[in-house]
Amino acid sequence: MAMYCEGVLNDRELMNDIQNADLIIGDALYMCSSLIASKFSLPHVVILTNTLNLPAMHAFGIPFSPSYVPQFKSSLTDKLSFVERLENIYHWILVYWAFNHGMVPPFHDLKERYNIAPDKSIYETLGRVDLIISQKPFILEYPRPVLPNTKVVGPLLTTPAKPLRDELEEFMRRSGNEGVILLDRAEAKIDLSSNIKVASWLPQNDILGHNQTKLFINHGGVNGLMEAAYHGVPMICAPFFGDQYDNAHLARRKGFAEVVNLDTITADELVEVIIKVISNHSYRESAVGVSKFIKLLPRSPLQEAADWIEYTQAVGGLQHLRPRCLDLPFYKLYFLDVLLVAVLTIAFVWFSLKYLRSRWLGMRITWLADKEKIL
Repeated sequence: MAMYCEGVLNDRELMNDIQNADLIIGDALYMCSSLIASKFSLPHVVILTNTLNLPAMHAFGIPFSPSYVPQFKSSLTDKLSFVERLENIYHWILVYWAFNHGMVPPFHDLKERYNIAPDKSIYETLGRVDLIISQKPFILEYPRPVLPNTKVVGPLLTTPAKPLRDELEEFMRRSGNEGVILLDRAEAKIDLSSNIKVASWLPQNDILGHNQTKLFINHGGVNGLMEAAYHGVPMICAPFFGDQYDNAHLARRKGFAEVVNLDTITADELVEVIIKVISNHSYRESAVGVSKFIKLLPRSPLQEAADWIEYTQAVGGLQHLRPRCLDLPFYKLYFLDVLLVAVLTIAFVWFSLKYLRSRWLGMRITWLADKEKIL
């Protein structure tokens, strides 16, 4: 990501255009927008298409409590046993390490080379954000606290299904009562039967919104998750990268998906899972229930996001919502200095009482010994 950021910073014509902008909108994964916003002192809005657990979210001060918030790529739920909490804290450490030692250093080098905000640390620079817009609603994200500058609006790209072209509509209609299974990223190099259609591209959203679609088999990517949830279609997920694991297991937790491992599952086992999801109506009912939470949102997610962006631009930024935690060192943020003083105080009091007790016992023994001598 830093390599692409350097390409942007080196483009003088692009930099001149950005300098005259009213506001910077960036992707949460692509932290270059923080450097550019800091370079030109522009309001900065981040669009988060994925989970709030992304490592980059450490830059913006998003709370990551591992006691009940499943960490990135942990595939855990928010009901954690003791062993699962140990596993969760392990993933928290990995994410924290990945951010500080994998993501920050390249951007720190860019900050130094291009003399961006020399009076601020790299953490203050990367954390320079006025507004975070998250498109993943809490029906598809475990409940957790968010900061005042974080607005969870809902899916930004999901839309009602459009009519399919005649060829596709005819194929869907011919499926009859059995319906259609949509398989993402399917590849075929052999002759297939007439009830299987392979294409280099298909209107995924429109097919998912068709009443003949019974199941969606995919890798658990966030866009596929959003569209399946919006249209109330059960899923079988085969995650293999990044946030796909968390998306897949959360969908299973919500009751409208099953998760498989393509490295180990056999063809017969996959058929069994397909039959299970299609024949068990609870998957469809759960999917429809999730769909209602999204479709019945009080406001259109896209309109709400646009309103917040326009508001941020109109008032010149929302830095008053920036949390103080972004400026605190690790030991202050997690109360380590206070805990150290508390532990030292308790230890001092304990050892002092122990010392006084031993002195008192010694004096008492001496007094009793002297008393016996007198008698």
